[in-house]
Amino acid sequence: MKNPIQKRIDLFLEEREKSGTFRSLREVTPISASRCEFRGNVYVNFSSNDYLALSKHPRIVEESLAWTEKFGASSSASRLVCGTIPECVGIEMEIARWKGFEKAIILGSGYLANCGAISALAGRKSAIFADKLNHASLNAGCIQSGADFKRFAHLDYENLGRFLRNSQSEEKLIVSDTVFSMDGDMADIEKLYELSEKYNAILYLDDAHATGVFGSRGEGSSLDFADDKSRIVAMGTFSKGMGAYGAYLAGSEKIIAFFINACQSFIYSTALPPAAYGAIKAGLELVQSAEIRLSAKKLIEKSSRFVSDLRVKGFNCGNTGTQIIPLIFGDSMRVAGISEKLLGDGILAIPIRPPTVPEGGARIRLSFNAGHEDGDIMFLKEKILSLKVD
Repeated sequence: MKNPIQKRIDLFLEEREKSGTFRSLREVTPISASRCEFRGNVYVNFSSNDYLALSKHPRIVEESLAWTEKFGASSSASRLVCGTIPECVGIEMEIARWKGFEKAIILGSGYLANCGAISALAGRKSAIFADKLNHASLNAGCIQSGADFKRFAHLDYENLGRFLRNSQSEEKLIVSDTVFSMDGDMADIEKLYELSEKYNAILYLDDAHATGVFGSRGEGSSLDFADDKSRIVAMGTFSKGMGAYGAYLAGSEKIIAFFINACQSFIYSTALPPAAYGAIKAGLELVQSAEIRLSAKKLIEKSSRFVSDLRVKGFNCGNTGTQIIPLIFGDSMRVAGISEKLLGDGILAIPIRPPTVPEGGARIRLSFNAGHEDGDIMFLKEKILSLKVD
């Protein structure tokens, strides 16, 4: 006889199957940023977040191997237990300089950084105001904090202002992605900063999908306009545009000291393996180079041209202005079918369905990267235009 938990699991899986939102793992072997092997065939990959095609860059691979040879395959324990590799401190100093903050620390992943940092910054006496389309890891951190959690309408800063104005909490935290991972549109971070100033709030920005791609140095969203960065915390990842793995938190000296003492996902997690630190070090150097900055500029240009061409034909690409391009069809079953059709054409383009996106917002999420040649994009456009818009 099944117990209540088993019954709930069965019901959950049955409902996912019926709604077309059931997920399963695919065995995909990466070949390059733009190519992968799946089911014995090679596909053009338009689902990878390897935006600058750096994950197999010789410099990153070499530095990763060098750190493994020097320090081993594991960091063995938390940085507060076994200590910190001195070279890692140097990388964190470079991250802080690169982002324009006093200090920075490296954590295991964006999810760990968001959950740990937000739940440290806010508590039961706090109020959090978060964009409704924020990444799930941001929401998880907000819920874990136990704070009064308000979600304002996507990019609606008048709505946010009303929430802030009506809040009775003395401790306020504004939380937002900078580039939204499923929509490709961008937050107005100057407006967010202005509201944080007006209502004496801390501003927490998730720069994961901007890191490496945007900024004059590849630092992501520029915060040069901010007069007082002591009220800003920036999180970003090395696992997308940087071609490596891990995440950073950047902020004032006191906030980073606070995280070292209060961010549980930092305190109680084994430090990244040395190979990851080596990759991060090389990635930081590469994204600031003139060659990669030009590559990032061209990436946004070709993404923009592709979106313009599809919009003319009636396709709904949302308000993207980045390398992330949603093709919104609405119906979960339909996007699953479209994804399979594209697979048959030699294109890997993954369907994104609720609950990752809101109900009625099912889509094919395309992500362009620097490894895609003009021919790849023309081929994709030809196959997309053969679909019915309705």
